[in-house]
Amino acid sequence: MNDDNLKQDKVRKFIWSLGLEREKLLKSLMSPPKMIKGCIHTIYKKCGNPNCHCKDGDKHGPYTAIVRKVGGVSKLTYVDKSDVIGKAQAYKAYNKRLASLRKINEKIFSYLRYLRDINTTAYEK
Repeated sequence: MNDDNLKQDKVRKFIWSLGLEREKLLKSLMSPPKMIKGCIHTIYKKCGNPNCHCKDGDKHGPYTAIVRKVGGVSKLTYVDKSDVIGKAQAYKAYNKRLASLRKINEKIFSYLRYLRDINTTAYEK
């Protein structure tokens, strides 16, 4: 076998393994959990009372809040229930898996283009 065949076999194995990884991701994405859209933030605040300790030092908190965009404006909602926090974390994890799927697809497409290009010649008379 020549070097081109070895390269092509290696590329095909890469594509195959990426396809298996892609399949696992797709299965997890097809059954999403209950989610809440937004980012979780931990917030510390000053209360505004001039006699409070937060005026000069430690702020009040930590408070957990979910921030999301509504009409181009960030909206902050304070939450204290762990199930709400868990649903917001599930949203973040789901989006990370979507990004991973996109990266895998891009790799597969680039390898397929490579296979196409090494097997293509220009037609000349």
